Amino acid sequence: MMLLRLSLSLGLAGLLISCAQGPVNHAPPAPPTPTTPKSEPPPEPAAPDPGPVPVLSPQQAAKFAMSAVSLLEQGKEAEAREDIQRALAAEPSNKLAQSLLRQISVDPVATLGKESFSYTVRPNDSLSSIAGRFMGDIYSFYILARYNNISVPKQLAGGQVLRIPGKAPPPLPATVTPAPAPTLVAAPAPVAPVPAPNPGEVSMKAGEAAERAGNLTRAYAEYLKAASLDQPGADAKAEQVRGKLVTSLSRGARTAFAKQDLDGAIKAWDQVLVVDPGNDTAKLERQRAVSLKQKLSGK
Repeated sequence: MMLLRLSLSLGLAGLLISCAQGPVNHAPPAPPTPTTPKSEPPPEPAAPDPGPVPVLSPQQAAKFAMSAVSLLEQGKEAEAREDIQRALAAEPSNKLAQSLLRQISVDPVATLGKESFSYTVRPNDSLSSIAGRFMGDIYSFYILARYNNISVPKQLAGGQVLRIPGKAPPPLPATVTPAPAPTLVAAPAPVAPVPAPNPGEVSMKAGEAAERAGNLTRAYAEYLKAASLDQPGADAKAEQVRGKLVTSLSRGARTAFAKQDLDGAIKAWDQVLVVDPGNDTAKLERQRAVSLKQKLSGK
């Protein structure tokens, strides 16, 4: 009996404890907090297209080369070197620019040789005309100037004695009398002061004087220089003289070829290509002379 009462008491006590605690709340789990996606930085704008790189033409290369000739005549070697580099950048095969760069860079005595003869400069001589007469190339004037320690080739004076590389040419026959030196006439005193011309006008007048004297190469160089100084009418004169110079040089090249002077013909066609790089006839005729020379030499 006692055991029965004890069991009932324990069961009732457990029931009372569970009621006091109340019902268990089974709440659903809280939803996950949404995460905000990180925003990507906007793409950087593309660099603008610089466009095609300008390409210099062979005519511009010839213009730079002739400008370098004019600068070298004035003894401005550093400035001339810049124009030579511009010419070679525009046309690496430009023969005049290559020749001028070589004349600036090489040792003149080692290149031309120690053997030489004396020549007395005449009043109308220039280093270009002397180089053309004795060295076969008017554009070799600068290495000839360095050979004679002349810093400004343009300042050549009559009566000056030069060393010309190589052997002296044979004397003139007895029947040939050298032309007398021109008589110098004193210029009249100026009536009124005249303003000095600008550099473009000076080059233009020098080109006109050279053209009247028949020196088309010098005239072309002076007109190109005047054009580079924005002298009115210089471009038209340069183009006109360029056509005459090409015709004259081409005629000389064909004459040399007809006489079997193949070296002279090749050199003349090279000069044509310096003035007119796009001349297809000059290219073909030069190759013809080169092929014939190789055939005759057995190569």
